[in-house]
Amino acid sequence: DVKDVFLGDKIAGSDDPEPERPIFFWRDGFKEGPLPKPFGRFDVVAMKLGRIKLWFYTKSSHYNADEEVHHDPPLLFDVMNDPGEALPLDPSEHAELINRAGTLLKEHKDSVDWTSPLTLARDEKYLPCSNAENRCRTVAQITNEGVDPAVTEQG
Repeated sequence: DVKDVFLGDKIAGSDDPEPERPIFFWRDGFKEGPLPKPFGRFDVVAMKLGRIKLWFYTKSSHYNADEEVHHDPPLLFDVMNDPGEALPLDPSEHAELINRAGTLLKEHKDSVDWTSPLTLARDEKYLPCSNAENRCRTVAQITNEGVDPAVTEQG
């Protein structure tokens, strides 16, 4: 149960009033990376440590043309007082937290097993219909003469 971590409450059994268990926010869609577009690379964009959320990268949404923006120092928000993350905190007042977050981020990324992602494996028979003109068949099921009759009969 990580409710206490998300809500910034004291972790059960801990004498520390601020929870030290970080939460890392990963996403894909970075411009540079080993994966084909639009995936790019996976990376940590933000981290929550206690009441404070630190944004290292921002981007308007997934899989669009705008590039990610790197923030150094990170954008900081007290998510308990500002859940909409509209009022950034002054990073100069939180230098110790930023340094500790940098150490935790490096440790976390160093612990990741960077194997090949399973999300790149695709079976065309499970792709959603995207072209009614070809009777919702994928490009691979279309021949030069039209829709493959064997595929049409199957469904």
